[in-house]
Amino acid sequence: MPVAKVAIYAMGKYKKYPEEELRQLQELKQKDRKSFDADSENERRLEEIKKLKHNYERSQEMFESIKKAGMTDSIEDIGAIIKHLLSVGEKVEVQNLVKYPSQFDGPLGQLTVLSTWTVLPDGARYLSTLQLIPQKKENE
Repeated sequence: MPVAKVAIYAMGKYKKYPEEELRQLQELKQKDRKSFDADSENERRLEEIKKLKHNYERSQEMFESIKKAGMTDSIEDIGAIIKHLLSVGEKVEVQNLVKYPSQFDGPLGQLTVLSTWTVLPDGARYLSTLQLIPQKKENE
């Protein structure tokens, strides 16, 4: 179980992407496409930064979901989420290597936990991706 997926990624602590470099590369691509295309590294780096931006934004969104459910980035709450994920991982079989939905109850609300697992050759289950989504109350 990669603990950092919960303790860092889900808790909004994912490292911020280089905003200024992203802005500069996008501007160069729009204003001087010939110069941008002259260096193939520009496109590769632009795509890399976009992935970092996506991960950063997803991290922030998940922490907002955690807060809406009445939890924090405390050791106890991180431990509770990890315990939940470990119990989900026990149910994963080779044929269901897709996002595995489960429900997690926080003090103020419920989260839908979408976890994607990879079953390794030795049969161990590895948490590949994680997404925490707040559930809307029926009157919202």
